[in-house]
Amino acid sequence: MLKLSYTDYGLFLEQVAASLDTVATQRVMLAVHVGETLHLEASRAAFLLPVKLPGITHLESILETNATDAIALTNVDDDFVEISLKGTWIASSANAESGTFVTTLAPESEQLIYRLWQVTQ
Repeated sequence: MLKLSYTDYGLFLEQVAASLDTVATQRVMLAVHVGETLHLEASRAAFLLPVKLPGITHLESILETNATDAIALTNVDDDFVEISLKGTWIASSANAESGTFVTTLAPESEQLIYRLWQVTQ
């Protein structure tokens, strides 16, 4: 599973071995124990990567071979491509700017997206 954390300091992406159900359940239980409001909803998250990054064409070919609506690639301009992922948004409210986005993809896609992200950091 991929976990994207949106904070005041930026976007952080990590690959997590736990399932979406496990992460969501843990987050709900934490909110209950500390008396915090929690909002979960189906959503999309996106981030930019350099279009000339080695591996982008490999990701494109994976998506062509395994058609899915969980991942979308869109050329933004000559320098960047946007990777959009379908998943679950977890935050303190529906309008929160900080929160966690989680998605489960095919293992090959998850690993490649994570490696591409790491190279840019």
